[in-house]
Amino acid sequence: MSSVGSFFKWFWRNHRIQVIFIILVLSVPGFLIIYGIVLPVRNYKPSPTSSTVPIGGDTVNAGSVSLDDAQLAQVRNIIRKENERAFEKNRLSLAEKDSIYMVMDLPDSSVILEIKGVMVKKTKILGMEVSNRFAIIPHENLLPWISEPFTLTHDLSTIPKAPIVVKQAPNDTIEAAKTSSLPRLPDSTGVFYTFYFDRNLLIEVEQSNPPEADVMERVKVYRDLKKEESRQSVIQMLKKPEQTDQPMKIKLILSDVDARAIFRAVPTNTKLILEL
Repeated sequence: MSSVGSFFKWFWRNHRIQVIFIILVLSVPGFLIIYGIVLPVRNYKPSPTSSTVPIGGDTVNAGSVSLDDAQLAQVRNIIRKENERAFEKNRLSLAEKDSIYMVMDLPDSSVILEIKGVMVKKTKILGMEVSNRFAIIPHENLLPWISEPFTLTHDLSTIPKAPIVVKQAPNDTIEAAKTSSLPRLPDSTGVFYTFYFDRNLLIEVEQSNPPEADVMERVKVYRDLKKEESRQSVIQMLKKPEQTDQPMKIKLILSDVDARAIFRAVPTNTKLILEL
């Protein structure tokens, strides 16, 4: 103990050693942040669509240029119009199909279900978290990524796709008539799910109200799986910062009724149109 105490006395008396120690302490996490987050996000290019030139090739943005306010406003207007054009093109292409598809309008904070161009349900987004990659990725890399509808590949959810109702078989027609008139039990809360689309797009949906106690175990399992998924993503990013399959994540907060309705209404391989 005396040696430990003498070390601390020596440390507090030596200001140069303290400065070196502080620099070392701050440099390690700073290096990890720059190497593992800033550089990968800055250089990240999302997976391209099948009909576009691979994004890993040459881009228009060969270097940074200085723009005045008028030029910057003009560039932003061009970007907005190009995004709108891609959005409307995707909408027209899906209007020719016979299946329900999703339209996610982030500027309008809404999720829309449509079929053949006709809106069947519009849901207001109560809260939203969008990955910082959307803001940092250059427009010429992001535009090809949203120029085709996304296709749902699989999902992870705390609720079943279709509700299961277990009924006791009636003994006769009189009992059957009484049973059929009984109201259906309401679904319990605890609506949490993730839609995994192609081109590494993840849509996470959570209900706005707290889940009930009887579904907390399912919610805990779901959250544990998401934590492990996030941990693996960070590990892969640290191993290979230039990888092109890092998730582009959007988290939505909806009412439990709307969240459940969307999850059960969309087909297993539904399409999604994204407007940024």
